[in-house]
Amino acid sequence: MMKSQVENLVRERLALTSARRKQSVQAIARGRAEQAEPDHRRAQRYAFQYLTEQTAITGPDADFLPVAFLQQGMRQSRAVALVREDGVPKGTAFLIGAGLLLTCCHVLPDRQRAASYSVEFGYWLNERGEAPATACYRLDADSFWLASPTEALDCTLVALGERLTGEADLTQLGAIVLSDRADKHRLGMAVNIIQHPGGMAQQVALRDNFLLARGAAGSAAANVLHYTADTDEGSSGAPVFNDSWQLVALHHGAAQDESGALVNEGIRASALVDWLKGEAIGLAPSARQRLIAALRGENNLMLTAQAAPDVNYANRNGYQPDFINSDEITLARIIAPRTAEVAPLRSGATGTAAILDYQNFSLAICATRRIAFLTATNIDGARYIDIKRDSGQPALLPEADSWYEDSRIDSRYYLVQSFYREFSRWFDRGHLTRRSDPCWGTPQEAVRANKDTFHFTNCSPQHFRFNQSLQYWQGVERYILEYGVLQSKKRITVLTGPVLNEQWRQYGGVKVPLMYWKVVLRLGPEGKPQATALLVSQANLLDEPRRIIAQGQQENVPQVDEFRVTVSGLQSLTGLDFSAFAAWDGWQPAPALRADPLPAALIMSWRDLL
Repeated sequence: MMKSQVENLVRERLALTSARRKQSVQAIARGRAEQAEPDHRRAQRYAFQYLTEQTAITGPDADFLPVAFLQQGMRQSRAVALVREDGVPKGTAFLIGAGLLLTCCHVLPDRQRAASYSVEFGYWLNERGEAPATACYRLDADSFWLASPTEALDCTLVALGERLTGEADLTQLGAIVLSDRADKHRLGMAVNIIQHPGGMAQQVALRDNFLLARGAAGSAAANVLHYTADTDEGSSGAPVFNDSWQLVALHHGAAQDESGALVNEGIRASALVDWLKGEAIGLAPSARQRLIAALRGENNLMLTAQAAPDVNYANRNGYQPDFINSDEITLARIIAPRTAEVAPLRSGATGTAAILDYQNFSLAICATRRIAFLTATNIDGARYIDIKRDSGQPALLPEADSWYEDSRIDSRYYLVQSFYREFSRWFDRGHLTRRSDPCWGTPQEAVRANKDTFHFTNCSPQHFRFNQSLQYWQGVERYILEYGVLQSKKRITVLTGPVLNEQWRQYGGVKVPLMYWKVVLRLGPEGKPQATALLVSQANLLDEPRRIIAQGQQENVPQVDEFRVTVSGLQSLTGLDFSAFAAWDGWQPAPALRADPLPAALIMSWRDLL
């Protein structure tokens, strides 16, 4: 659901609480916030519960809280995570127990899309601007999934999947307990929100935020609370607390009220509990037990780790040079001009004999640059199998993000985790052969191929915003496979790699490449071989370390241009030999570009790739 639709829902409900909000604002302005609550019994229960929880002085002239207030907030913050879809920030979420994660339905609306989501815990910045100990997890919608539409309770409850990075397990992350107790809030009280607005590192809205209204029973606003607080896009799914750090609402959205003031809306915790109890009856026994454990605040569920790739590398078929047609496109010929730079294997193999074969793809490492010259991947659209992220088994879902070294080659010849840890403020571990591309064949072969892509030999330093900025680079294989051959399930070969020339940026002892290239080979609709060459640069991003960027700033959208280039021009740029398929390139650059050493045209649409 689009932001405007959420705003419209909030605005409709704000109209139903207008009178109550005005009375609350007046009481707060008089310094008598406790008088905002019309339900005296609720106010008394809240006051008693509050006094038993902590020693505090609050009022018109003072607002003191014990230091334990900060400690309690930090403890709750461990269970709050930034939600991303394909690396792009989408909102906030938090654990409620038993490994179940709660967020808004408009943040995570679709069970099938959950495979492309990840959640990062502990993403907060210390005094040096560093995020010291984050932990990233996938989601496991197969194990547990419940959702209420945006126009209803706007919530999604999903199981946490495999841990991808970091050390924190469920015991360390803790849980934010759901409760339907009636003494957790009163109108006029302060609310506190732990959130990831705009995809930023964790932020907290404290103190000058007030609960203004509670929807009347039986009305369209019965399940929501309205409050003032600083929030932004990305705050959806955040926990809203009272001063005892008890959950009172799931932050849902915000809209301007009748006076033009921005008011927030959250789904009441009690409404969520009531709904979940009703849904539990229809769940499978294992899911029902898990939900009941979560509602009890139990958090002893242990998650399984992904198995490492099969290290019997002799069973890998590798890239097949005659995969497209009878014209062989061999890696030995492509690498020939730079054979002397190929990293040797532990077996003593050198040069083209040191090419590393994996399931359905192969690569060769440049010893001096410690990155692959290129990877070559065969993709059979007719035999494609998607792979489940959390278990690495065939399914409709993708697989996990754990990286491994290759025992066939000394790790000094390629970049490993120590580099990506040291320079994590700039770089992500970027696939060369994409995770999904070689996943075809038998189920066993697809599983093997998927895991093989997570070898560090297939990894390259890519700026942390690089992939999110590349609309056409990502998925060009699938586009050409589906549309470039009239949607028939044909075969293609993808060659890709960094440009390992004299244009680089130094990070430690590593010369990080500025550009990446890709060539897609296939048979066209008329059976003639075709080649499409692309080039993209991350140079304009490298001056930007990971930092907080306010939502809506123009610089928040990375400006990375993607170009179609000639195969011959790409050959000159990379120093590799593409002559075996240079004649397959049917793209003719505009006359004004032909005099350039590297004719290149900006890609403006998917059709530009055909």
